[in-house]
Amino acid sequence: MEIPKDNRRGESIMAIFDYDTSVLNPTLKIIIPLIYVGVIYLYWKTTKAYKGSKMQGFLKLLMIMSIFGFLGALARYLGHGTDFGFTKELSLKWFQSIFYLVQAGVFIYAGKKFLGSS
Repeated sequence: MEIPKDNRRGESIMAIFDYDTSVLNPTLKIIIPLIYVGVIYLYWKTTKAYKGSKMQGFLKLLMIMSIFGFLGALARYLGHGTDFGFTKELSLKWFQSIFYLVQAGVFIYAGKKFLGSS
């Protein structure tokens, strides 16, 4: 199959995914933390509704997981943090990775706890 020489459509589609120039990158960096804020709020409200039950414990773990996801997304939004005191060696990217690692750990623990209770 021969690729057409005039491939403007393919180039424009690929431009959307160019990290440095795409509008998608900063848009997602703003939308993702906002989604986490909404999820944290929903878990908080639901945790209050299930007060005193086993489900409340699971919801608290999921809320903690969402908080670390939010912190990771916030660190991603802030980038390396060189504008306010961080260096390339001690970058916010390290904190982003740590927050996501803790989020994954809490998720695994919540799943294990959920399977153990059923």
